[in-house]
Amino acid sequence: MDADFDRKGLQMTITTYTSLGSAVSEWMARAGDTDIATRFDDLLALQEQRMYYGAKEVPGILPAFEPLRIREMENTDTAFALTATVAQPTGFLELISAYLNNYGPLEISSQSTIDSYANQTAATPLIIAPSGTNFRVWPDPGTGSYTATLRYYKKLTSPSATNATNWILTNAPGVYLNGCLLQAALYTGDMEAAKTYGALYVAEVGGLNERRNGELRGAHNVKIRVRGRTP
Repeated sequence: MDADFDRKGLQMTITTYTSLGSAVSEWMARAGDTDIATRFDDLLALQEQRMYYGAKEVPGILPAFEPLRIREMENTDTAFALTATVAQPTGFLELISAYLNNYGPLEISSQSTIDSYANQTAATPLIIAPSGTNFRVWPDPGTGSYTATLRYYKKLTSPSATNATNWILTNAPGVYLNGCLLQAALYTGDMEAAKTYGALYVAEVGGLNERRNGELRGAHNVKIRVRGRTP
């Protein structure tokens, strides 16, 4: 059934926070159910957690879920100030590239790699590593003034009562609809519905990620890392 139509065959446009909430109740055949309505923000938050971070398989119940990574989530900061430990940008998900301005590329590594190096006097940074909600930089730039150009995946603004929509809800509403229905089915204990909506959700996210991968395959003179399913 197309996401633009409700169970009675009447057209339903799912492009806003309000229409998504109504659609979830309609698709569950529980329109007017205050229990579902009052839990909608929880369902939405859990859906976005799955969408941005993925999830492992629950054997016999749910498949593995790959995180969504599309060009509309890309962001660039051309003057990111570097220190030994520095907070990540708001909504940060994953580094794509890092370039030390006026010097050259920074290696993107893990904090365990940085831990393996001995401390040394302040020097020009060579490595950047995500560490919790921060980045760690090695060598420690000390009092030196260094900035980097970061390209990274960032969360979109969540749909809410004050922010009606975002790119995904406007252009690929099935991601939100099937994700919220999956969470609603788990909430109500309907495991068969959860399996169905889980499979539909995997297909929606996989299609968008494949669109991104296809764009990268068609690009010239770029080094790409095609995303696969989260192990």
